[in-house]
Amino acid sequence: MMKKVLIILLVMLTILFAAGCGKKDDLPALADQEQEQAETPVQQTVQAFGTVKTKQTKGIMVDLPASIEKIHVQEGQRVKKGDVLITLSLKEIEEQIKEKEGSLKIAELELQKLKEDIGNRSNENIDNEPEIIQAKNNLEKAQMEYEKLEKDLSNKAVLLKEGAIPQKEFEDSKGALEQKQKEIENEKISLENLKSKLRASNNISELDIKIKEQNIISLKSQLQTLKDKIAESGIKGNEIICDIPNGVIEKINNAAGDRLNAEKQIMSILDLDTLIVWANVAEDFIKDIKVGSKAIISPLANPDKEYEGTVSRISNMAVQENGETVVPVEITLTEVDESLLPNFNINIKIIAQ
Repeated sequence: MMKKVLIILLVMLTILFAAGCGKKDDLPALADQEQEQAETPVQQTVQAFGTVKTKQTKGIMVDLPASIEKIHVQEGQRVKKGDVLITLSLKEIEEQIKEKEGSLKIAELELQKLKEDIGNRSNENIDNEPEIIQAKNNLEKAQMEYEKLEKDLSNKAVLLKEGAIPQKEFEDSKGALEQKQKEIENEKISLENLKSKLRASNNISELDIKIKEQNIISLKSQLQTLKDKIAESGIKGNEIICDIPNGVIEKINNAAGDRLNAEKQIMSILDLDTLIVWANVAEDFIKDIKVGSKAIISPLANPDKEYEGTVSRISNMAVQENGETVVPVEITLTEVDESLLPNFNINIKIIAQ
């Protein structure tokens, strides 16, 4: 019995001794761990306050003689590519296009006729023109009458020499011949004038063709400009379509019934795929950050939510903000989601470097 008790006591002492040795072995490991934690440097951060912005904003402007029929969106509404933003009334510009097309058609027909007329004149001998034929007939008639008067005067000269007629009758015949000679000269001049006039008419027709061709070029240009205005305005049919994949309507400056103004935006859209943060860093701490510094962003609307970002630009000029001197800093976000919205106020921690 006594022997069993001694054995039990011996076993218990052995266990206690082993446990004590184990604790001594653990002490250096714990000490090393505490030393390593003490040697780990504490990360320094620069606190700042900022606002969520978008790097890109699209302004909707239309340089067309048109008016707004209906606006399909509201300020603050999310939009995506393909959404209908505005329906326009294009009646005015459509009438202008129709008018230009009509004027162009008429001008082309007039040009065709001019070319046909001048072509016919070119193919005909100028001597075959009715006015020329008439003038030639007048000249030939005068020449025939002259020959008759000339023969008559010759006969009267013989009679005068024989004393068969008085001197006055001879002189009258001589005067009639001279008058007919002048008439022939006038007919010749008239014929040449007619020929010159017809030649000039052909030249004028050629000039008219050139003028008409330039007029057609101008009409085509005006017509194309009107069509290009519609194409370049992002209009499909009579609708303005959103071309931003992920946006939100920032501002609407018009209402249904308003006439478009080429110098005024109808509305503006924020591109949510280009979100950034603008922060104001106190001048005392601006030396502790640089482009590339990491940042942690927490919106006031959801303080438990954090986003990562990187300093992408530091302003080269300080500004006054609420009586303090601060430096604007742009932070590019490396991750975003739908809960982060433009104009949200943001708390920012920038890792000092």
